[in-house]
Amino acid sequence: MPTPGPGTLFDCIVLGAGISGVTAARNLQQAGLKVLLLEGSDRIGGRMKSIHNFVKKSGKPVPVEGGAEYIHIAEQDRYLEFWREVRKHGFSASPLHKCGMGILKIPRNRMYFSPWKRTKMLAEVIVQPEFWDLPDALQKIQEFDPKASADMTAETFIERYAAKNDLSARGLALLRYTLSAHTPGPLNEISIAGLKTDAIVDQLMERKELRMEHDDVKPFGLCGFDSLPAKIAEEFKKAGGRLEKSRAGSTAKKVVKIERPADDRVVVTTQGGQTFTGRSAICTFSAGMLNPVSGEGDAILGPLLTDRKREALGLVRMGAITKFSLEFKERVWIDDGGESAGHMTVLSNPRGKARTFFSSFPKEHLGPHVLTGLLMNQDHDQIAEMSDAEAVAHVFAALGQVYGRGRRWTQKSVLAGFTDRGGKFRANFLRQDWSKDPFAKGGNSYLAFAPRRQGRMLAKEAREALKDPRETLPLFWAGEAVASAYDPKYQPLAVHGAYITGVRAADDVLQYLNVDGGDAARFDHYYKLRYLQ
Repeated sequence: MPTPGPGTLFDCIVLGAGISGVTAARNLQQAGLKVLLLEGSDRIGGRMKSIHNFVKKSGKPVPVEGGAEYIHIAEQDRYLEFWREVRKHGFSASPLHKCGMGILKIPRNRMYFSPWKRTKMLAEVIVQPEFWDLPDALQKIQEFDPKASADMTAETFIERYAAKNDLSARGLALLRYTLSAHTPGPLNEISIAGLKTDAIVDQLMERKELRMEHDDVKPFGLCGFDSLPAKIAEEFKKAGGRLEKSRAGSTAKKVVKIERPADDRVVVTTQGGQTFTGRSAICTFSAGMLNPVSGEGDAILGPLLTDRKREALGLVRMGAITKFSLEFKERVWIDDGGESAGHMTVLSNPRGKARTFFSSFPKEHLGPHVLTGLLMNQDHDQIAEMSDAEAVAHVFAALGQVYGRGRRWTQKSVLAGFTDRGGKFRANFLRQDWSKDPFAKGGNSYLAFAPRRQGRMLAKEAREALKDPRETLPLFWAGEAVASAYDPKYQPLAVHGAYITGVRAADDVLQYLNVDGGDAARFDHYYKLRYLQ
């Protein structure tokens, strides 16, 4: 199939080649449309980013995830659409129990959880009587009714719940940890209605995480998570779709302007000066990219970033996330001879400098030995401006609070690395700060609290307002930040959530172009029936 020339009119231009973008582009191209997939960086996958030059197994590089790492939902009826995609490309999913072989360090105590206790994350690891109120607190969030009760911040919820239930100091510390170390926003901003809307408690309470594997990389099995969007992009190109991305070291394909001329076309201009025209477009940019204050929304979109979407972006905010991995010479965490290979090794330290770590290769008893920290909120902020050496020392000290007891705990004795010519030890580490990625400007979105007052948008309405294309037709919207608005059972902060937005946005474009003939009134009728009933 010949490559379309520079004056080509595309049926749809998909902006961004993360999981939502490649999915939307593939579906539209396979439906017979002429599609351009435009990516400003030099890679496919967005916030799914696998690093292959960090550690090796038997001399061969193996992937460590700098971004999304796990599938958070089991293969069941309501998620079959996503799972069919995973299986179609030859991937299998390896289930790992949460907190088997886990340690929870709380003030004046360190609790170890046997691999034979099939524990849930956080709620059921709280086995001592003084913590029995905490699962109830999570249940209160899960049952929160924003129609019957005024919204509040997570900080306010914690204070009220602690006072009403007379929580101990340790119980209070654990509740704060639960709501701040596993959601990407600060406690004084996170909306309780937002936690309910985004089904955050459901995600925390999942029994397992699932890691993707593929026969192509046997015997190790584990594949890079960004293999999934790469496979979908291959299908898009095989169907005749056109992919434009920047070369390494360049941002020439970065979108700098999206315009809607009077003829109801969408015109997209790149940093390299190219202009592309489409009968429609789908914007998959992150909430951080779109934000008119911290991002580039106004500069790129101009009047297409409507007042309603600007207000929504005041509530759909990007949380800062850093993933920080350290390679160890041997397991410093609990070693049972490989019997608990089906369990993640999770370290939770509510009062630590960095509070949540997990084993990157749970099945690999003989290595690589890697612990990865998921650093959100205060954990991220503490190292954000540190040098790499300072950040390694900070994270290593946090791990030492639990694993450093009774051993010689120095970087040189415990960590993998090398000694430079000056005699200084250099640890092998991986640091991915998503707030400093120019195409992400944050890790995941969260819903912020807004005081209830007449005419003010509330958290539960914000994702729908950001997704709604009717004011911006023929420009449509997809991406992790609008996941639950497209389908309430799909979660933001998750690959399956971003995936479903690509599927649904493609459906909407096909409806608008092929069924409604570009008629806004007819599309409005369809949209209300599908999403607003």
